This record gives sequence, structure tokens and C-alpha cells, in this order.
Amino acid sequence: MLYYLTILIAMAVISIVDIIFAIPLFGFDAWYVIIAVTICTVSVIMIDAVCATLSRWIFPKKWFGIDKTIFSAGKKECRFYEKIGIKKWKEKVLELGVFANFRKNKIAEPNNNEYVARYIYEANCGILGHALGVVFGFFIILIYPIEFWWCFGLPVAIVNAVLSSLPLFILRYNLPKLHTLYKYNKRRERINNQKTENQK
Repeated sequence: MLYYLTILIAMAVISIVDIIFAIPLFGFDAWYVIIAVTICTVSVIMIDAVCATLSRWIFPKKWFGIDKTIFSAGKKECRFYEKIGIKKWKEKVLELGVFANFRKNKIAEPNNNEYVARYIYEANCGILGHALGVVFGFFIILIYPIEFWWCFGLPVAIVNAVLSSLPLFILRYNLPKLHTLYKYNKRRERINNQKTENQK
């Protein structure tokens, strides 16, 4: 709910600023502004959806395996996320794993390494999808005549970049812990197998 409310508030703020500053400059009316901001918002959401689909179905699955630690945040990056309060707001950010039939809002099976490996894979896909959404979201500037770029496309693209970056930060922040959990489970599995072999 907070996510959708943020989008609506951002749309309202962009529209009000345009009504105050852009209308006297370009001469279009208030309804033109509201419709333009709405079209740009819907368009950027569609771009995000396409980017998420591309990251999952177009790129090779091996790019997102558990051995691809490039998607994980380093220690300094994790400290940065903690400084900006990620632990306080990460639960409030919209999680779209339901569309891939895999929710990433909690670790449901921490002792199951197949599950943890799938979680890492889904997180890696999600990071690339959000990153692509941030970049390609700025293409909405081209929807309207280029002289209006600062009125509609740019502010909507900036809001999209911020909202897309938040789940990206969360996924990168969580991945080091998931990799540690995966290694722990592997080590425990080896120990249990050794015990079983010794008992035979």
C-alpha cells in the first residue's frame, strides 16, 4: 500500500509543479499535464515489467547461479545500506516475487539448500531486472516532444529509479547472508554424511 501511495503522491507532486511552472511556459492545460504524467507513469511500469521478463527468460540461467557473487554487496556496501536505514524500511518495500511463484520477503526453508539456491537465483535475476529498469526507465523522456523532457519524462523516470533501486539494494544486502547460509548447509550436509558413513 505504501508503495502505491508513494507513486500516487509523486504523480500529484509532478503534476502540481508542472501546472505551476510548465503551463505558463508551454501553454498546455492542466488536463494535458495530468494525462501526460499518467501516461509516463504507466509506460515506465511497463518498461520495468519488460526488463524483469528479459532478466528471467532471455538471459542464460547460468548468469544467475549461486557461484555468481558479483550480485552480492560487499562489506562496505552493506554498511552503507545500514547507514541509510535499510533494516527499518526493507519490510515496507513492495516485493514482486509472487509473479515468479517465489516470494523473497522471508527465508521459508533455511535448512533446505535447494530452496536457498533457488532464492539466490531469484535474487540475482531480480537485481538485474531492477537495474535494467532504472536505466531503460529514462527512455520515457522520448514519449513526448523533447522540449517537454523535464516536465514529464525526467521526473517520472527519477521516481522510478529511486523505487527500483530500493528492492535492488535489499536483494544485494541479503545475498551475502544467503551465500553464507548455503555454505553452512553444505558443510553440515558433509558432516552428516561422514557420520552416516562412519556408522556403517
